[in-house]
Amino acid sequence: MNISTKTLPEGYVQSGEINLKNNKRLAITLNIIALFVAVLSFILLFSIAPLLRPSLMITSGTITGSGMAILVGLVLMLFTIHELIHGFFFWVFTRSRPVFALRLFYAYAAAPDWYIPTRQYMIIGLGPLVIIGAVGMLLMLLVPVSWVLSIAIIVALNTGGSAGDLLIITRIFRLSSTSLANDTGDGVTFYENQSANSHP
Repeated sequence: MNISTKTLPEGYVQSGEINLKNNKRLAITLNIIALFVAVLSFILLFSIAPLLRPSLMITSGTITGSGMAILVGLVLMLFTIHELIHGFFFWVFTRSRPVFALRLFYAYAAAPDWYIPTRQYMIIGLGPLVIIGAVGMLLMLLVPVSWVLSIAIIVALNTGGSAGDLLIITRIFRLSSTSLANDTGDGVTFYENQSANSHP
């Protein structure tokens, strides 16, 4: 199965699920992990920043009051862009408008009516992490030195915010290459071709 479909193909059965709506503990745990990953990412980014921009070694890495306001705005924009990237790739593979929503512990983009091949879903899941991370690293080389700290924070927060995506990708690696994923936003359900797996 290599195309998205609105109808679950014959022979496919549910083989797993990750559901944040029904598992509040998992949602909270992912947020804690996200914070931990964001802090580690920021430490790593800011430790290598002087290698990318030697002038940082003699520049104060502080954020002014107006700079903080701008940073807050950029962070809010970051989470919007993160979900829009997910949504863009949902559209690429389904040619259908994705669904967006905001919950207490997370935001999401989803395609609840579609069964998507897991290899395509990996692109959907990793899209924001790869794109925002790459653009952020490039900007750290190009923006004024006074902006580097803000960019590092944004990239770190996006990396931490991808914890849920990485959990799903890790689960996908345990599935067969013909598996499908149905993303309702609050959870992702996986389906495998039982008839294919029953043959040697």
